[in-house]
Amino acid sequence: MSKRAILYDVDSKIPNLALMKISSFYKRMGYDAVLSRQIQYIEGCRHFAGVVFHAPKSLEKVAALRSIYGADIDIGGSGVDLIKRLPVEIEHSLPDYDLYPSHKTFAIGYITRGCNNACEFCLVPVKEGIIKQVSSFEQFVPPGQRNVMLLDDNLLSFHDADRILTIIVQRDYAVNFSQSLDIRYLNENNIELLKRVDSRNSKFTKRRFYFSCNNVATIRQFMEKRKLLSALGEGAVTTIMMYGFSNHLSEDYQIFRMIRKLRLIPFLQEYWPIPGVPARVSEDYFDYDLNAVIRLTFLSNGVNWEKYLRWLNRLYFKVFGKYYLPLVKIIYRYNNKERILRYLRQPEKLTEELYKPYG
Repeated sequence: MSKRAILYDVDSKIPNLALMKISSFYKRMGYDAVLSRQIQYIEGCRHFAGVVFHAPKSLEKVAALRSIYGADIDIGGSGVDLIKRLPVEIEHSLPDYDLYPSHKTFAIGYITRGCNNACEFCLVPVKEGIIKQVSSFEQFVPPGQRNVMLLDDNLLSFHDADRILTIIVQRDYAVNFSQSLDIRYLNENNIELLKRVDSRNSKFTKRRFYFSCNNVATIRQFMEKRKLLSALGEGAVTTIMMYGFSNHLSEDYQIFRMIRKLRLIPFLQEYWPIPGVPARVSEDYFDYDLNAVIRLTFLSNGVNWEKYLRWLNRLYFKVFGKYYLPLVKIIYRYNNKERILRYLRQPEKLTEELYKPYG
């Protein structure tokens, strides 16, 4: 009987890099490596699990795995442990892209890890420390692969970022900067390199650059560098904005207005709590005219906007004990129209009166 290694992918949205490296290492040791997303007992194997998110569903699966295997399973990842690292001999293995056959259209990895910022909502300062180079493209990009998903935390802040961008251009890689770029480090020098980079979305189907704006203090940087952003191309810049951490509605609105004014594409993400840092949305979140917010429209990406509106809807009910009917109507004006009936059947939970704590 051949030796087997079972690799449990608990919650990855993209191929789990650590599991691919573990698979590669154990295949070299003569094992059959098998990927599983099902939580079930399999005997006679080595067992590993990768956990990305510190989320209730993920932690439930971790608890189930530990109840099955006890100490006989090796569990790691930022969802459960910010300190644990792969052994050196596994860390430097070329990822086994056969583990995720449907995702073999791109390579995935880090050139740099870490970030010199200390954003309180981010796990990178604790997990990775200050920025440093950790590998080269040769360590995770197979020969002949053009599409590369970079997981670097803050590439533009690296002192040698221009050299890395130059390599990308020279090798004609199509790159997805998956963790976004930092607007603070965009300048007249690196914009010329970035204009030549074939930067793509996560499906590698469209030209796309990602920059983050998570608080109002960053708006000034976007406004000052609007000409640099426009040089990347019409409709090519997406602004990633996190909501649900500590901003107020008025602050979110300012960011939305900036995105509209610069004709950027919004990508809105709800805050995923990290260990020890819960969301800090207060009961005075609604400090601005809600009607002005929900009437906003954007260049594209309505799906993410609807997710934000649904989050607003849940928060409004939590704070005021009623659903705001105009908001509900906007949420379901295009998609899943029949779902509004869930609200209309409970008129006692609906209101057309806009509660105005800001006023």
